[in-house]
Amino acid sequence: MSNLKFKASWGILGNQNIGNYPYQTVLASGRDYALGGGLSTGAAYSNYRDANIKWESTETTDIGIETGLFDGKVTFNATYFRRNTTDVLFKPSSSVSSVLGVGISETNTGAVKNTGWEFDLGHRGSKGDFSYSINGNFSVINNEVVTLGLGNVEQPNGFVGNGSDLFIGYPMQMYYGYKTDGVFLNDAETSSWPDQSAVNPTSQAGDFRYKDISGPDGVPDGIVDPTYDRTYLGSRIPKYTYGANINLNYKNFDFSLFLQGVSGVKGMLDNYAGYAFFNLGNIQKWQMDGRFDANNPVRNPGYPRLEVLTNSGSPNTATSDYWVINAGYLRVKNVQLGYNFPDSLTDLIGIDNLRMYIGAENLHSFNSYRDGWDPEINSSGGYYPILTTYTFGLNLKF
Repeated sequence: MSNLKFKASWGILGNQNIGNYPYQTVLASGRDYALGGGLSTGAAYSNYRDANIKWESTETTDIGIETGLFDGKVTFNATYFRRNTTDVLFKPSSSVSSVLGVGISETNTGAVKNTGWEFDLGHRGSKGDFSYSINGNFSVINNEVVTLGLGNVEQPNGFVGNGSDLFIGYPMQMYYGYKTDGVFLNDAETSSWPDQSAVNPTSQAGDFRYKDISGPDGVPDGIVDPTYDRTYLGSRIPKYTYGANINLNYKNFDFSLFLQGVSGVKGMLDNYAGYAFFNLGNIQKWQMDGRFDANNPVRNPGYPRLEVLTNSGSPNTATSDYWVINAGYLRVKNVQLGYNFPDSLTDLIGIDNLRMYIGAENLHSFNSYRDGWDPEINSSGGYYPILTTYTFGLNLKF
């Protein structure tokens, strides 16, 4: 053993991202009121502000070990961490009665905890003209909402939270929606399926069959509705993150490879990333090829029936396990092969060093994501695909 270190740290950090003067009541103009038989221009405040608002606080504790074995040829590091965030800034609108007449701004309520491990393992060695180094890392994180404070509203289906995307005992950035069982093969099938008119009033061939998973008594009741039949579908926060860096050298040749990956994570295809003709836009080829075809119906097509969508979407675009899919991947992030010309040649042309290399970035990704989309970009909004870049170059040193 050439190195042995035990380490520990503790600290509290504040989060000041609470906007500009969030404690001050702001008047909004353009609020007309009746006076003298007509309308007069006025102002009013539309959001109740918490005058005692303050920073969030994150308490972090780390305990770890660093080791080196066989004169540093083998290294191993392990760290356990715990991060508790309190006074979380949250807008508890779901717990406030509409008779208040105004909205509610952010206030300090709720707590979140993150716990996990980080590991790092490395090995280097050589034999003759060959040398190498391999380093790998792996981390696991458990993210959980501990409480929402004023947002602790018990839902009819047993979830406790804000009713949309934050629930006690579940991770943040979670997806909350329906489970599906393929699509209807024909219009006649809609009558034998549980009543899903609350989700899709005009179900037809090519539309999703949303599952009836619960009801007022905690068991399926033959009706699919947003109150009892939505559930946890996963989170955008990866549970596992890993990577590896490999470097090989043989005489004048050198090779490097960098791998990166995540697992235990979900991504959602929405907007034009998932829906054909979104906002009267263009359709991608794979959407057309994989769509539901009434002439050749299959239970689980690549995409539901084609329909023209506007910003309001359609019943088929509701958050469900069809659009929320496994976003785990292993990506060949960077690979490079180089050659250093010998001194006998560089001396002849009057330079100190000459190296030629070829490389590629984002060469390939191993994943089960929907064809045409990238799992690393798994959030909503605009989408621009990650490009594969090939390079060729010369390094000269005079």
